[in-house]
Amino acid sequence: MKEIIFSKYTGFCSGVKRCINLTEREILKNKKVFALGELVHNEQEIKRLSSLGLITINNIQEINTKEDNSVLVIRAHGIEKNILEEINKKIKNFINGICPIVEKNQKIVYEYSNKGYNIIIYGDIEHPEIKALISYINPDVKYFTINSIEETKKLNFLPKDKILLIAQTTKEIKEYEKIIESLKKRFKDLKISYSICKETILREKDTKILAQKADCIVIIGGKNSANTKKLVNIAKNYNQNVVLINSESELNLKEFKNYNKIGIISGASTPKWLVEKIVKKLNLLS
Repeated sequence: MKEIIFSKYTGFCSGVKRCINLTEREILKNKKVFALGELVHNEQEIKRLSSLGLITINNIQEINTKEDNSVLVIRAHGIEKNILEEINKKIKNFINGICPIVEKNQKIVYEYSNKGYNIIIYGDIEHPEIKALISYINPDVKYFTINSIEETKKLNFLPKDKILLIAQTTKEIKEYEKIIESLKKRFKDLKISYSICKETILREKDTKILAQKADCIVIIGGKNSANTKKLVNIAKNYNQNVVLINSESELNLKEFKNYNKIGIISGASTPKWLVEKIVKKLNLLS
């Protein structure tokens, strides 16, 4: 008899859940609902929302601003400051779906960079959250993005420089702690923003625990989701049998026939309905 062990943290994080709920609410009002860029990093959820009527666009010029029935939802990851300002000027109806923690971080870099602090960001420079965050930095100060403690060696700030260190909300807490300790030794005026989402930290901890309990780990999430990839890397530190899938069609039951305990966890952009579909297929092994 196979045993399926669930993480406490499956399904959307609260920021993504809020954005999805706001979007569905507008769709139910029979509005013409647009999203600027991918609303969340999960292909299956985007397909579901598209089937309900969500239209994904890449430029606000694609919206007819004269239509009273049109509404734009701003994604959970946030958007660049100049684009948000343009939306405020040109779009009559828009919904702020930005994760509150992401929005708070934007305010922090805006405030500190305007005080003359240079900015160090622990994050993925190509991630939409970081692209948006950078847009809030005063252009008169310097900023660097880093992805590991090794990359801190490239920083050319002086010991006396004013520095703000901030992290992408979904980055790995252990690496951030190493970066913090390293930079504390180098810079006298270092301000630290403990900006990694608490839900992210708890999901990481549970992944570690689950990986040690189970014979194999199934991580459910989008291939383009940074937080899902991070969970895969954490699980692999404790378990050699880690499978990343984004739909039940990717699940090959033959791969699991020799495992008695199967651990399940999902990325923060993965809907519970998708987790349930995959678990239902895994239950065929019992």
